[in-house]
Amino acid sequence: MEILSEIIAITKKDFKLSIRFKTAYLLNTFINPFLSVIPLFIIYYGFLHYTGSEGFGGVTADNYVQFLIFGIIAQAFFYNGTYIFALKFREEKYWKTIDALFVAPINYLSLIIGTGINVGLNLLPLFLVFLLFASVFGAPSILMITLTVLIMFILLGFCLGAGLIYGALTLFNENFDPFFRYFFAAWILLSCFAYPLNIIPEVFRGIVLINPVFHAVNFAREMWMHNFIAWGSFFYVLGFAIIMPIISVFVFKLAWKRMEVQGY
Repeated sequence: MEILSEIIAITKKDFKLSIRFKTAYLLNTFINPFLSVIPLFIIYYGFLHYTGSEGFGGVTADNYVQFLIFGIIAQAFFYNGTYIFALKFREEKYWKTIDALFVAPINYLSLIIGTGINVGLNLLPLFLVFLLFASVFGAPSILMITLTVLIMFILLGFCLGAGLIYGALTLFNENFDPFFRYFFAAWILLSCFAYPLNIIPEVFRGIVLINPVFHAVNFAREMWMHNFIAWGSFFYVLGFAIIMPIISVFVFKLAWKRMEVQGY
C-alpha cells in the first residue's frame, strides 16, 4: 500500500506539472508526431506509387501506412521514455528541489512506475488516434489491439530504465549528456522506426537483431501487416523491461552515493 501511495503521488505531481501549460501540452502531444510522420508518408507514397516498384524491403503500397504508424508510435514511446528523467531532473535541479526529491523516503521503482504512468497517459490519446487510423487499413482483432498496447507499454518500461541511467549520470555530471545523445541517435538508427530491416547493411543487422526496441516495433508490425504473433519477440522485450529498471535503480543509487549534483 505504501508503494501504491508513492506511485499515485508521483503520477499526480508529474501530470499536473505536464499540463500546467495546456496549449504547449496539446501541441506537443498531437502536432509534433504528425509533423514527423508526414514527410515519411510522402516519401513512401511517392516511391511506391510513382516509380513502378512493387515493394521496398517487404513494405508495399498496401501496408506502408501501417508500417510507418507503428514505427512512429514506437519512436514516441522510446523518445519519451529515454528522455523523461533527464528533463525531470534538470528541472528539479534548476528549481533547487532535487535534493529534497531524493532524500525523501521513496522507493525508486515507485519513481519509475509513477513517471511511466504519467508518460503513458500523455501518449495514450495520440496512441489511440494512430491505432484507429491503422485500423482503417486492416480490421484488427481485440487480441491484436491488446497485444499492441501491451508491447508498447512494455517497451516504455525498458526505455524508462535506460532513461533513469541517462538522467542520473547527467544530473551528477553534465559532461555525460552529449555521449548519451549520440548513443540514443545511433540507437534510433538501429531500431528501424522508419525503414525495414532488409535495407540495413548486413554488417549492422546483427546489432539490430539484438536490439529490444526493434523487436517491439517488429512485433506490432508483424501482427498488423502479416497477422503473425512473434511471441519470441514479445518475451524478449519483456525480459529487458524487467531487468533494465532494476539495473537503473542500482546505477542511480551508486551515483547518488559517490557523486554530487553539478551545474547549479
